[in-house]
Amino acid sequence: MAGPLLQPLLLLLLSFALGSAAQAAHGNGERIINGAACPRGSHPWEVALMRGRDTQCAGVLIHPQWVLTVGHCRQLAYNVQVGSHVLNDPKAQVIRATESFVHPQYNDAKKLNDIMLVKLSRPATLSPTVRTMAISSECVRPGTTCEVSGWGSITGPPFETYPSELMCTNITVIRLEDCRRHFLYLRRPYMFCAGTHNSNTNAHLGDAGSPLICQGTLQGLVSSDYFPCRPPFDPIIYIHVCKYSKWIFETMINSC
Repeated sequence: MAGPLLQPLLLLLLSFALGSAAQAAHGNGERIINGAACPRGSHPWEVALMRGRDTQCAGVLIHPQWVLTVGHCRQLAYNVQVGSHVLNDPKAQVIRATESFVHPQYNDAKKLNDIMLVKLSRPATLSPTVRTMAISSECVRPGTTCEVSGWGSITGPPFETYPSELMCTNITVIRLEDCRRHFLYLRRPYMFCAGTHNSNTNAHLGDAGSPLICQGTLQGLVSSDYFPCRPPFDPIIYIHVCKYSKWIFETMINSC
Protein backbone atom coordinates (compact mmCIF):
# COMPACT_ATOMS: atom_id res chain seq x y z
CA MET A 1 0.00 0.00 0.00
CA ALA A 2 1.27 3.50 -0.82
CA GLY A 3 2.62 5.53 2.09
CA PRO A 4 0.85 8.69 3.31
CA LEU A 5 3.17 10.99 1.35
CA LEU A 6 2.58 9.16 -1.92
CA GLN A 7 -1.18 8.77 -1.65
CA PRO A 8 -2.02 12.36 -2.73
CA LEU A 9 0.35 12.03 -5.68
CA LEU A 10 -1.24 8.78 -6.75
CA LEU A 11 -4.57 10.56 -6.71
CA LEU A 12 -3.01 13.23 -8.90
CA LEU A 13 -1.90 10.59 -11.40
CA LEU A 14 -5.48 9.39 -11.53
CA SER A 15 -6.65 12.93 -12.19
CA PHE A 16 -4.27 13.11 -15.17
CA ALA A 17 -6.22 10.26 -16.71
CA LEU A 18 -9.71 11.28 -15.70
CA GLY A 19 -9.42 15.07 -16.00
CA SER A 20 -11.07 17.73 -13.92
CA ALA A 21 -14.22 19.60 -14.79
CA ALA A 22 -13.38 23.16 -15.73
CA GLN A 23 -16.03 25.81 -15.63
CA ALA A 24 -17.54 27.10 -18.87
CA ALA A 25 -15.59 29.79 -20.72
CA HIS A 26 -16.74 33.33 -20.23
CA GLY A 27 -16.13 36.49 -22.18
CA ASN A 28 -17.31 38.54 -25.09
CA GLY A 29 -14.28 38.41 -27.38
CA GLU A 30 -12.41 41.10 -25.54
CA ARG A 31 -8.86 40.49 -24.37
CA ILE A 32 -7.99 40.34 -20.67
CA ILE A 33 -6.92 43.97 -20.90
CA ASN A 34 -10.28 45.78 -20.93
CA GLY A 35 -11.81 42.29 -20.79
CA ALA A 36 -14.54 40.55 -18.82
CA ALA A 37 -14.33 39.49 -15.19
CA CYS A 38 -14.40 35.72 -14.72
CA PRO A 39 -17.53 34.41 -13.02
CA ARG A 40 -17.02 34.31 -9.26
CA GLY A 41 -15.71 30.91 -8.17
CA SER A 42 -15.21 29.63 -11.73
CA HIS A 43 -11.42 29.21 -11.41
CA PRO A 44 -10.81 27.55 -8.02
CA TRP A 45 -7.46 26.18 -9.21
CA GLU A 46 -5.91 29.54 -10.15
CA VAL A 47 -3.51 31.09 -7.63
CA ALA A 48 -1.51 34.29 -7.29
CA LEU A 49 2.19 34.24 -6.39
CA MET A 50 2.69 37.38 -4.37
CA ARG A 51 5.41 39.46 -2.76
CA GLY A 52 3.75 41.47 -0.06
CA ARG A 53 0.52 42.75 -1.59
CA ASP A 54 1.93 42.78 -5.12
CA THR A 55 1.21 39.97 -7.57
CA GLN A 56 4.34 38.64 -9.28
CA CYS A 57 2.81 35.85 -11.39
CA ALA A 58 -0.17 33.56 -11.64
CA GLY A 59 -0.07 29.80 -11.27
CA VAL A 60 -2.23 26.69 -11.16
CA LEU A 61 -2.87 24.39 -8.23
CA ILE A 62 -2.33 20.90 -9.65
CA HIS A 63 -2.08 19.15 -6.26
CA PRO A 64 -2.98 20.42 -2.76
CA GLN A 65 0.70 21.18 -2.14
CA TRP A 66 1.97 22.02 -5.64
CA VAL A 67 1.62 25.00 -7.97
CA LEU A 68 2.64 24.99 -11.63
CA THR A 69 3.86 28.25 -13.17
CA VAL A 70 6.62 29.54 -15.48
CA GLY A 71 10.34 29.42 -14.75
CA HIS A 72 11.05 33.11 -15.26
CA CYS A 73 8.82 33.87 -12.25
CA ARG A 74 11.25 32.21 -9.84
CA GLN A 75 11.93 33.95 -6.52
CA LEU A 76 13.40 32.93 -3.20
CA ALA A 77 9.99 32.83 -1.53
CA TYR A 78 6.33 33.42 -2.31
CA ASN A 79 3.10 34.08 -0.52
CA VAL A 80 0.64 32.03 -2.55
CA GLN A 81 -2.98 33.17 -2.47
CA VAL A 82 -5.39 30.28 -2.98
CA GLY A 83 -9.15 30.22 -3.19
CA SER A 84 -10.26 33.63 -4.39
CA HIS A 85 -10.59 35.47 -7.70
CA VAL A 86 -9.99 38.77 -5.83
CA LEU A 87 -6.41 39.71 -4.96
CA ASN A 88 -5.57 40.31 -1.29
CA ASP A 89 -8.87 38.77 -0.26
CA PRO A 90 -8.85 38.40 3.56
CA LYS A 91 -10.97 35.25 3.18
CA ALA A 92 -8.44 33.52 0.92
CA GLN A 93 -5.84 31.00 2.04
CA VAL A 94 -2.31 32.43 1.94
CA ILE A 95 0.42 29.80 2.10
CA ARG A 96 4.16 30.41 2.25
CA ALA A 97 6.37 28.67 -0.31
CA THR A 98 10.17 28.59 -0.39
CA GLU A 99 10.88 25.58 -2.65
CA SER A 100 11.01 26.04 -6.42
CA PHE A 101 11.80 23.40 -9.03
CA VAL A 102 12.65 25.03 -12.35
CA HIS A 103 12.97 22.68 -15.31
CA PRO A 104 16.64 21.54 -15.45
CA GLN A 105 16.93 22.63 -19.10
CA TYR A 106 15.33 26.03 -18.64
CA ASN A 107 17.03 28.61 -20.87
CA ASP A 108 15.87 32.19 -20.41
CA ALA A 109 17.79 33.55 -23.41
CA LYS A 110 16.19 31.04 -25.79
CA LYS A 111 12.84 30.94 -23.97
CA LEU A 112 13.04 27.16 -23.65
CA ASN A 113 11.49 24.99 -20.94
CA ASP A 114 10.02 28.00 -19.15
CA ILE A 115 8.18 25.94 -16.55
CA MET A 116 8.46 25.56 -12.79
CA LEU A 117 6.88 23.76 -9.86
CA VAL A 118 6.44 25.54 -6.53
CA LYS A 119 5.95 23.44 -3.40
CA LEU A 120 3.76 24.95 -0.71
CA SER A 121 4.88 24.74 2.91
CA ARG A 122 1.62 22.95 3.68
CA PRO A 123 -1.22 21.55 1.57
CA ALA A 124 -4.04 23.88 0.65
CA THR A 125 -7.38 22.99 2.18
CA LEU A 126 -9.67 21.90 -0.65
CA SER A 127 -13.16 23.38 -0.72
CA PRO A 128 -15.72 24.63 -3.25
CA THR A 129 -13.37 27.59 -3.89
CA VAL A 130 -10.12 25.58 -3.87
CA ARG A 131 -9.71 22.80 -6.43
CA THR A 132 -6.89 21.22 -8.40
CA MET A 133 -6.68 21.30 -12.20
CA ALA A 134 -5.92 18.22 -14.29
CA ILE A 135 -2.94 18.01 -16.64
CA SER A 136 -3.16 15.90 -19.75
CA SER A 137 -0.30 14.27 -21.65
CA GLU A 138 -2.38 14.69 -24.81
CA CYS A 139 -2.08 18.05 -26.57
CA VAL A 140 -5.04 19.81 -28.14
CA ARG A 141 -4.99 20.53 -31.85
CA PRO A 142 -4.73 23.89 -33.62
CA GLY A 143 -8.10 25.53 -33.98
CA THR A 144 -9.21 24.51 -30.49
CA THR A 145 -10.96 27.27 -28.56
CA CYS A 146 -9.51 27.76 -25.08
CA GLU A 147 -9.80 30.18 -22.17
CA VAL A 148 -7.03 32.26 -20.63
CA SER A 149 -7.44 34.04 -17.31
CA GLY A 150 -5.25 36.32 -15.25
CA TRP A 151 -4.71 39.44 -13.20
CA GLY A 152 -2.63 41.22 -15.86
CA SER A 153 -2.96 44.84 -16.92
CA ILE A 154 -6.35 46.07 -18.10
CA THR A 155 -4.87 49.16 -19.77
CA GLY A 156 -2.03 49.46 -22.25
CA PRO A 157 1.35 51.20 -21.96
CA PRO A 158 2.61 53.63 -20.87
CA PHE A 159 0.26 53.51 -17.86
CA GLU A 160 -0.66 49.99 -16.80
CA THR A 161 -3.62 49.40 -14.49
CA TYR A 162 -4.06 46.08 -12.77
CA PRO A 163 -7.44 44.65 -11.73
CA SER A 164 -8.29 43.19 -8.35
CA GLU A 165 -10.60 40.63 -9.97
CA LEU A 166 -9.57 37.74 -12.23
CA MET A 167 -10.20 38.47 -15.91
CA CYS A 168 -11.06 35.97 -18.68
CA THR A 169 -11.20 35.72 -22.46
CA ASN A 170 -11.46 33.05 -25.17
CA ILE A 171 -8.70 32.49 -27.73
CA THR A 172 -7.67 29.85 -30.27
CA VAL A 173 -4.65 27.53 -30.53
CA ILE A 174 -2.70 28.44 -33.68
CA ARG A 175 -0.71 26.24 -36.08
CA LEU A 176 3.05 26.21 -35.55
CA GLU A 177 3.66 27.37 -39.12
CA ASP A 178 1.42 30.40 -38.63
CA CYS A 179 2.94 31.20 -35.26
CA ARG A 180 6.46 31.27 -36.71
CA ARG A 181 5.45 34.25 -38.83
CA HIS A 182 5.48 36.19 -35.57
CA PHE A 183 8.13 34.31 -33.57
CA LEU A 184 11.01 32.83 -35.57
CA TYR A 185 12.53 31.31 -32.44
CA LEU A 186 9.44 29.24 -31.62
CA ARG A 187 10.52 25.65 -31.05
CA ARG A 188 8.54 22.48 -30.94
CA PRO A 189 7.56 20.89 -28.56
CA TYR A 190 8.36 23.46 -25.87
CA MET A 191 5.96 26.23 -26.79
CA PHE A 192 2.98 27.12 -28.92
CA CYS A 193 0.91 30.15 -29.86
CA ALA A 194 -2.65 31.04 -29.06
CA GLY A 195 -4.71 34.08 -29.86
CA THR A 196 -6.66 35.39 -32.79
CA HIS A 197 -4.94 36.97 -35.78
CA ASN A 198 -5.43 40.72 -36.11
CA SER A 199 -7.68 40.85 -33.08
CA ASN A 200 -8.01 42.57 -29.72
CA THR A 201 -8.00 39.33 -27.70
CA ASN A 202 -5.27 37.81 -25.53
CA ALA A 203 -3.33 37.94 -22.27
CA HIS A 204 -1.22 40.99 -21.50
CA LEU A 205 1.44 42.46 -19.19
CA GLY A 206 1.36 40.84 -15.77
CA ASP A 207 -0.24 37.62 -16.97
CA ALA A 208 2.91 35.44 -16.78
CA GLY A 209 2.07 31.98 -15.51
CA SER A 210 -1.63 32.41 -16.23
CA PRO A 211 -3.34 29.21 -17.37
CA LEU A 212 -4.76 28.35 -20.77
CA ILE A 213 -7.56 25.83 -20.23
CA CYS A 214 -8.68 23.72 -23.19
CA GLN A 215 -11.38 21.06 -23.02
CA GLY A 216 -11.21 20.88 -19.24
CA THR A 217 -7.44 20.45 -18.87
CA LEU A 218 -4.44 22.71 -18.37
CA GLN A 219 -2.71 23.00 -21.75
CA GLY A 220 -0.69 26.21 -21.54
CA LEU A 221 0.93 28.85 -19.33
CA VAL A 222 1.54 32.42 -20.47
CA SER A 223 5.27 32.63 -21.14
CA SER A 224 5.78 35.39 -23.69
CA ASP A 225 7.52 38.61 -22.67
CA TYR A 226 6.27 40.32 -25.83
CA PHE A 227 2.94 42.09 -25.69
CA PRO A 228 1.92 44.64 -28.36
CA CYS A 229 0.87 48.07 -27.12
CA ARG A 230 -2.27 48.48 -29.22
CA PRO A 231 -4.50 46.43 -31.52
CA PRO A 232 -4.41 44.51 -33.72
CA PHE A 233 -2.61 42.02 -31.49
CA ASP A 234 -0.41 39.15 -32.62
CA PRO A 235 -0.72 35.78 -30.87
CA ILE A 236 1.49 35.26 -27.81
CA ILE A 237 3.58 32.31 -26.64
CA TYR A 238 2.39 29.69 -24.19
CA ILE A 239 4.32 26.84 -22.59
CA HIS A 240 3.12 23.49 -23.94
CA VAL A 241 2.20 21.94 -20.59
CA CYS A 242 1.09 18.63 -22.12
CA LYS A 243 4.71 17.95 -23.10
CA TYR A 244 5.85 18.15 -19.48
CA SER A 245 3.41 15.84 -17.68
CA LYS A 246 6.10 13.21 -17.04
CA TRP A 247 8.59 15.76 -15.66
CA ILE A 248 5.90 17.30 -13.46
CA PHE A 249 4.83 14.02 -11.91
CA GLU A 250 8.39 12.70 -11.44
CA THR A 251 9.53 15.97 -9.83
CA MET A 252 6.75 15.81 -7.25
CA ILE A 253 7.38 12.14 -6.49
CA ASN A 254 11.14 12.66 -6.12
CA SER A 255 10.71 15.58 -3.73
CA CYS A 256 8.70 13.59 -1.17
